[in-house]
Amino acid sequence: MATEPIGYDRLIKTYRLPARPLARFALIDSSVNGRQTTSLGDVELMRFESRYRPSHTLTGDLQFALRYEGINLEVLALLFAGTGRVELDAWLAAQPESRFARRAGYLYEWLTGNELSAAAPPKAAYVPALDEKLQFGFAGGAKNAKFRVIDNLPGNRQFCPLVRKTDFLQAMARKDLKRRTQETLARYDRDLLRRAAAFLYLKETHSSFEVEREKPNPDRARRFADLLREAESGIPLSESRLAELQNAVVDARFHEFSYRRQQNWIGEDLGYRKKIDFIPARPENVSELMNGLAEFAETLRAKPESLDSVVAAASLAFGFVFIHPFMDGNGRLHRYLIHEVLSSSGFTPKGIVLPVSAVILANLDRYVRALERFSKPLLARTTYDPDAPKVPATGNDALYFRFFDATEQASFLYWALERTVEHDLEEEIAFLLGFDAARARLGGLLDWPAHSLDLFIRLVNQNGGLLSRTKRETFFSWMTDDEVRRCEAIVVEAFGASKNPDDAH
Repeated sequence: MATEPIGYDRLIKTYRLPARPLARFALIDSSVNGRQTTSLGDVELMRFESRYRPSHTLTGDLQFALRYEGINLEVLALLFAGTGRVELDAWLAAQPESRFARRAGYLYEWLTGNELSAAAPPKAAYVPALDEKLQFGFAGGAKNAKFRVIDNLPGNRQFCPLVRKTDFLQAMARKDLKRRTQETLARYDRDLLRRAAAFLYLKETHSSFEVEREKPNPDRARRFADLLREAESGIPLSESRLAELQNAVVDARFHEFSYRRQQNWIGEDLGYRKKIDFIPARPENVSELMNGLAEFAETLRAKPESLDSVVAAASLAFGFVFIHPFMDGNGRLHRYLIHEVLSSSGFTPKGIVLPVSAVILANLDRYVRALERFSKPLLARTTYDPDAPKVPATGNDALYFRFFDATEQASFLYWALERTVEHDLEEEIAFLLGFDAARARLGGLLDWPAHSLDLFIRLVNQNGGLLSRTKRETFFSWMTDDEVRRCEAIVVEAFGASKNPDDAH
């Protein structure tokens, strides 16, 4: 079986580009009839028979890549930084109507800021820069008259993650989780939803801290819950605004008032050595990257229907945590930003927060894998010694944070939101309904000491319908056996709980 790399893979090898490993490879395979696409773990392999073979030239592989692989801004930025001007001018002069030549010419000027001599015919039909059969694009982009190209790239020159339209993501988009969320909430009355909202804000707050193995004090918990309620405020994500948000989620001793000016690192200090898991962007690049991210956020806010809401939230929130603009609080702000984008796009109804962090907390391995799909390949090319902080890190160039593939992160967020909308949201509301029903019936049955009724309901429900011996001796020794049995039965009926005790009374 003879194989030959083509497209982006061959461009990387031919021009020795310092690109990260591709998520999608293309090659000519003599054993294939037509074309086949298979998944090999984290990699998508596209195999083509020999008639698809492009010419072994910059423009040949570039045309193939744009046609079948989509846009890879990281590879194109690295390629065009050193070559391409002469080849693209010649391509456009020879084939001025070619939609691939025009798209390549537009991307060259967009990425480099340098102008090509050639242009498209003035009456050529406009074509989108990004093929939306392959990747998620931004609807209603500006028109470029020189190349007759519509700029539907979802970001800007300083920050533009791209997401591939995998089978999974297309299936998720068709499910219309936004509509399902609204339909679920429409089944309940406003008073219940107000109580559910308060409960969900509290749950999301504690879950977000627990993801980082922290237990917030009441003041920090309140400030983060207040922050979540502000997610729909529409305040632009300026440096001062983000610093204000950072101050709201960390201890006052670690407040920051601007983006960091030193290199940070993620990992463990084992005493005898530092175990590094990730090196974020260099400090001199942070402001530029964050300005691009803020511009991306404002574009989304101005035209929320122009990009898939979950793709937008993943691109912005994970982009933020990868850049890591502060020394502390980045993880909690990253999860807050998920809610801000979902709220500003109308995905989440006003006054409600979806408990995404609870799903993350219950599936930390899956969340970490989504983070590591970005961090591990970058760490492999990065050098930094935390014990010599004045020596700059190398390999963590701004390019890799500016133009990353956010497909895996968008897939994780869609998966987490589906779990939240289809399961957790209704379970949380059902819990409140059960709690209300149990409280109403038990309140008139006994004369309960202060706060003991709510505690009884929680303990019985958490223990599968029975009050454990330990909890009874500690809190409810005043109850008779008959009273305990009757009250347990009421809780079971209210919640539909099944008896599965950890320790019978």
